Amino acid sequence: MGSSPYPKTTNEWNELELGTGVKWSLGIHLAVVLFLLVKTYFISSETIDYESAIRVDIVGLPDKLDPKKLAPAEAPPEKLKEAEAPPPPPPAEVAKETPKLPEQKKVDPETVNLDAVKKKQQQALNKLKSMSAIEKIKKDLESKKESESKAAEKASTQVKGNILSAGTELTGLNKLQHENYVAQIDRQIKQNWAIPEWLAKKDYKAQILLKIDEKGQITFRQIVKSSGNPNYDDAVLETIDKSAPYPAPPEKLIAIIGTRGMLIGFPE
Repeated sequence: MGSSPYPKTTNEWNELELGTGVKWSLGIHLAVVLFLLVKTYFISSETIDYESAIRVDIVGLPDKLDPKKLAPAEAPPEKLKEAEAPPPPPPAEVAKETPKLPEQKKVDPETVNLDAVKKKQQQALNKLKSMSAIEKIKKDLESKKESESKAAEKASTQVKGNILSAGTELTGLNKLQHENYVAQIDRQIKQNWAIPEWLAKKDYKAQILLKIDEKGQITFRQIVKSSGNPNYDDAVLETIDKSAPYPAPPEKLIAIIGTRGMLIGFPE
């Protein structure tokens, strides 16, 4: 018998199937390549016209508006405020303008001398009290001087020289009696008038207002015209005090001598 055309073993069947698959694969690839070559060289492709593909949309324009009727656009108040407000300064300038506070040193309570601190506080308190007392004394002195000057000014308008000024009720015998009494008081005072030679050589003059009660005792005395020298003025007051008591004024002159007083001049 002749040989059979079909494979007899498994290996032969595998070799046969592999050869067949390779053949089909080569045939398919060859057909694709031939198709591409034919299409490229023999089949002409149409060129795409992009110009005809442009689309144009026509939109209607708005009606023409009258510019006079258009109202000016107003900016919101918030935006106006933002525009008017100045820009904030840069951080560097803010740092320059901000003053630096002095650094406070830490105090250790153990190193602080409490007795010294209390002593300083007490000294400061005493100083304030003394200053307050001095100011009070000054005010009291100024008030006293002001009241005395007003009283002297009032008395000087009522008395002139050693006689009452014009406008008083003394006339005739009463006026004469008043002048005699004032002259008597003046003589008694001048008997005790004595000052050092160095003061007597100066051309000092002073005038004092003197008030006497019904018993001849001094009720008021004040210099209304100073000599300008404190020593001279003190000598005048000492002479007035040394010359007391004085003769009692006449009954009709008690009210006038006690309330209005009389002026005594030094040296005359």
